[in-house]
Amino acid sequence: MRKTLAILLATATLITATAANADDWRYHHGPRPGYGGGGGDWVAPLVGGLIVGGILGGMAQQNQQQYYPQPQYYPQPQYYPQTFCRWVPMYDAWGNFAGRQRQCWQQ
Repeated sequence: MRKTLAILLATATLITATAANADDWRYHHGPRPGYGGGGGDWVAPLVGGLIVGGILGGMAQQNQQQYYPQPQYYPQPQYYPQTFCRWVPMYDAWGNFAGRQRQCWQQ
């Protein structure tokens, strides 16, 4: 809310500074007989508006709390014991081949 208010105040300052010289726009295009010099009287309100806007913006920024991003916590890798498997032949009681069986162990 404060930042928005500061931006609105700075904008209003700039608009007021340029609106005060809006009727003098024709004087900025070079010297004309009877109208005086060739402009430059818009610089002071512009610089003043920028300075006031910077001051107001700095005050609004100073009053805000600093929010830092929360640290990211990633899950730790889980180490499981390695399992090794192999196929071994299986024999019946008479010594005949009966197929293969999977045999697994962990290390």
